[in-house]
Amino acid sequence: MIVVRTVTKYFGEKAALNGISFSVPRGSITGLIGRNGAGKTTLMGILCGLIRPDSGSIQIGGIELFDNMTLAREMIGYVPQKTSLYPEMTGRENLMYFGLIRGLGGKKLTDSIHEVMVATSLEEVLDRRVSHYSGGMQKRLNLAIGLLGNPPLLYLDEPTVGVDRESREIILETLLKMSHERGTTILYTSHYLQEIERICDRLIILDQGVVVANDLSVNLLRESESLEQYLEENIQK
Repeated sequence: MIVVRTVTKYFGEKAALNGISFSVPRGSITGLIGRNGAGKTTLMGILCGLIRPDSGSIQIGGIELFDNMTLAREMIGYVPQKTSLYPEMTGRENLMYFGLIRGLGGKKLTDSIHEVMVATSLEEVLDRRVSHYSGGMQKRLNLAIGLLGNPPLLYLDEPTVGVDRESREIILETLLKMSHERGTTILYTSHYLQEIERICDRLIILDQGVVVANDLSVNLLRESESLEQYLEENIQK
């Protein structure tokens, strides 16, 4: 679903990404992890088409991202770490607004709102102003917006930071359901290693702008008791 070939990005004289290559199979949940400054944010910006690399290529579903931006972006749902919501609007109004931006309308938009509302367990609060939502509810609404239109590819950047246990469980179970029942391809960044171990099929580990591991998580963990131990032994030195 995603093919990245020798992508490099410099900011000044510093290489944020240094010739990285990897692929993400269709229907997988792939964890993207690395220390602060490893290049994750830059990579996510490039994969969304928001940052142009200095060299290399990115294909999304067989489409060259920067040659066919509009077509490629139609396949992508993005859930940023920072919630992007209008607090004086209701949850439903937020979903309608972002759905219209995505090109949805009429019955298709109404059906999609109902679908993501149920998936994220927001039925009882959808007509409340977002300013009255808890932090966890806002994160779930943020996820619901990313799910509008059922995009085949979903990027999530630290979606559970600062949320309560109930909302974290709802978010993780929603992602597993999207993958298993719909075949959604998910790229998931998180500093919570237990979440990565729980939901991801495979891992990409960045360190100082270089891919240092790109394999099934079960293979990474085969000789370690946990992902945390693996990172301590192999990366975090």
